[in-house]
Amino acid sequence: MKLSIIVVSVGLACSLFGCGGGGSSGSTVNNSNTNTAGSPPPATEAAEHWGLSRVEPSEVSLQQAEVDAVLDHIFSDAATQSALVSKDGYVVGERYAEGFDAESLGTSWSVAKSFYSAAMGVAVEEGHFTSVTQPASEVLTEFVGTDKEAITLEQILRMRSGLASNTNVFFSGDQTAHALANTLTSEPGSRFDYSNANSQLFEPLLARATGMDAHSYLSEKILRPIGIDPTNVGMWLDETGTQPMTYCCLDMRPDDFLRFGLLFARDGRWQDTQVVPADYVSASLNPIGFYGYQWWAMNENYFDEPVRGDIKSAIGLNGQRVIIWPEHDIVVVVLTQYQHFANQGYVLNLQSGTVNFPDTCTGRNSCIGAGGRPGSTGPQVRTYDLYDLVELIVNLAED
Repeated sequence: MKLSIIVVSVGLACSLFGCGGGGSSGSTVNNSNTNTAGSPPPATEAAEHWGLSRVEPSEVSLQQAEVDAVLDHIFSDAATQSALVSKDGYVVGERYAEGFDAESLGTSWSVAKSFYSAAMGVAVEEGHFTSVTQPASEVLTEFVGTDKEAITLEQILRMRSGLASNTNVFFSGDQTAHALANTLTSEPGSRFDYSNANSQLFEPLLARATGMDAHSYLSEKILRPIGIDPTNVGMWLDETGTQPMTYCCLDMRPDDFLRFGLLFARDGRWQDTQVVPADYVSASLNPIGFYGYQWWAMNENYFDEPVRGDIKSAIGLNGQRVIIWPEHDIVVVVLTQYQHFANQGYVLNLQSGTVNFPDTCTGRNSCIGAGGRPGSTGPQVRTYDLYDLVELIVNLAED
């Protein structure tokens, strides 16, 4: 399965159009690592650090050459916008393409699935759902009396709902209606079948169970508690202009994606607050095969060959990643070049005229012509070998 992520983890139709606003581009590296002046050295006591201070790798017992090897490998992909490496809550390496910096927003694509899964975990803890084994039909009444009535929340979380994949939910206009009308193609729980429409069900589940729309619930229960200001986050709505997209599309700074990775690397805790229940985090990162609760396991099942380390990743279209190694408190964030101005807004528009969508396909040179916009010409920008990246991350902590 090595290098099959483009096929499996996307719904490749979402590669989309060559359009959508401005933003800087280019791939020349302008900052190879961190070493921000004035950052305090790591404390020698056991107290955890949460501030994402910039320090030399040696301050947290890492080697500069191995951190550089990770960044060099990531930036062998000329579409990369930014990459961060953290250890023990300290940023020990960061790099940005020319024209981008630490304040430049990237977009999540399917990395957002892991965020909304976390919100589901909080909703279970707060009693909005009885447990992950609860039938979704108790909330999604459209499923009652159908062959979908017995699908559980956990089966949706694990992409084992039996619902059809590759349904082009992104292009469906009312994406929640599309997700609710999706057809059953296999026995629930019987097999893994990656589906964006499956994860769009988090939108009605969260809204109906909690009384808050999914964006607001995510903001209050996940983002604010870990120090992310939701007013600085772009949260995309489908073409209705009212419904959050819960399988994709959160725009944030690299540090904010890193905060979310650190949350899961530390069992759902942020400082003294248990933001996401620890048992839910454990289940999220405990895969059946190579997939947990909207998290991927970078294991032998995924790569079809032995791999060192127990590394997990949130993964999005065109190369977005939040990679965590909880055992060693290591987080790596990768974002690819993104073109979008905040004043374009965050309502999806795929019709001719003012097309608006999260544009990473321009940087990847993979846009499909539509909405009156031309598609990309020439070869796609090739990405790096993911297996090799995992091995380089393992080298950070294991000689």
